[in-house]
Amino acid sequence: MSLDKTLERLTFSFTRADGLWADASARTRPGELACRPGCFGCCLGLFEISAPEALLVRAALERLDAPEREEIVSRSRRIVAETAGSFPGDPVAGILDPDRTEEADDRYFEVVADRACPMLELPTGRCRIYEARPLTCRTYGLAWRRQEELVHPPCTLNLVGAPAERQLATGVDLAVLEREDEALSSATRQHGIDPTLETTLAHVVLGTAFAPLAGS
Repeated sequence: MSLDKTLERLTFSFTRADGLWADASARTRPGELACRPGCFGCCLGLFEISAPEALLVRAALERLDAPEREEIVSRSRRIVAETAGSFPGDPVAGILDPDRTEEADDRYFEVVADRACPMLELPTGRCRIYEARPLTCRTYGLAWRRQEELVHPPCTLNLVGAPAERQLATGVDLAVLEREDEALSSATRQHGIDPTLETTLAHVVLGTAFAPLAGS
């Protein structure tokens, strides 16, 4: 499969995640859902993204105009440099250590909890790579569930005061996304990319493992 075909496959799969969120949000009642354009509270802080997601993000970055890319590079460089000491992995390659501990993860992501995503345009709150944004971005806001198990609660602005039963009823089923992940992993492996690797939206910009946009 060519790289272009792989990117098409990834884009299609991510669009399916949009559909899952749309279906879940359709089950909400008036006043339960606060998500709207310009609301970017969920764009503060970093999180893990998979190798397939990184591949699509990299392709989206290459399509941006030079001024936008330069701003993203600058913001990413600042985040990477200022948090290198707590990054649980190789900050130069931009790869999270697959054997890192949960405690190391927690320490790092607490350090970056108030950092705006480098892809976020301020003050508009627009995502510069919206069509290529990771699965977490596409499904955040409502609860994540695995069948009848609540995995992650909804955003604190949504379903305020709702019991767990209501959160489950309007949640996004991760089991569907996990099945999709298997297909995505197979597609990226064909291009010599280890699908088990993880990075962040700052490190994918500068990490040597991801053909950096800027110099070292």
